[in-house]
Amino acid sequence: MIRIIKNRLIQLVSASALLCLSTLAAADAPQDLEKKLTAIDSFKADFSQVITDEFGTLIDESSGYFELQRPQLFRWAVSDPFEQEIIADGVNLWQFDIDIEQINVSSLDQSLANSPAALLSQAQLDVASNYEVAAVKGEQEGVMIYHLMPRDPDALYEVLVIEFHGDDLVALQVNDNLGQSTLVDFTNVVMNPEFDENHFEFEIPEGIDVIDSRESAETHELEEDTF
Repeated sequence: MIRIIKNRLIQLVSASALLCLSTLAAADAPQDLEKKLTAIDSFKADFSQVITDEFGTLIDESSGYFELQRPQLFRWAVSDPFEQEIIADGVNLWQFDIDIEQINVSSLDQSLANSPAALLSQAQLDVASNYEVAAVKGEQEGVMIYHLMPRDPDALYEVLVIEFHGDDLVALQVNDNLGQSTLVDFTNVVMNPEFDENHFEFEIPEGIDVIDSRESAETHELEEDTF
């Protein structure tokens, strides 16, 4: 599974070795991955997430469910250990920390820039232009694991790993620039479910504090344009 691949290929090999592996594994790995991702119009699954530091020490564990619909609609709902919802409505990104009764809202385009979430939710994909890709067969039949290294020097992560079992997306792993690793396993996967038209809309509950970062971000962009 992806944990074995993580230990063998991400923590122990260099970036140059991954590029070599990409050539040896499959020259058309980016096209294969793009085909699988493009086939995901919508997605629903339960998740468990584990975050570790550069030494492999556990930082955080959480679980909940994830729903996605292209383009740029998703809900990441944490149920344990603390309730939290992160909702993309196509324009805004809402983070609702239920236990402290606080909402943060930001521009979706700004929030998704250079993030792994953009790869799953954006309308158009161009994997080959944006990533160096290595494809590795898993130990189980039908399992393919893709290692992606961003070409963008400003990307917030060094390696993104995506695991498929057949056409089903079953796991993600992100290694950031500080050595922190985030591993997400999906269970009870439903590919291309139908959602109601307003399923990803977010309504602000009464009495909840809202921190709005959209206006400050727009003001900052205008100030930069002035110069």
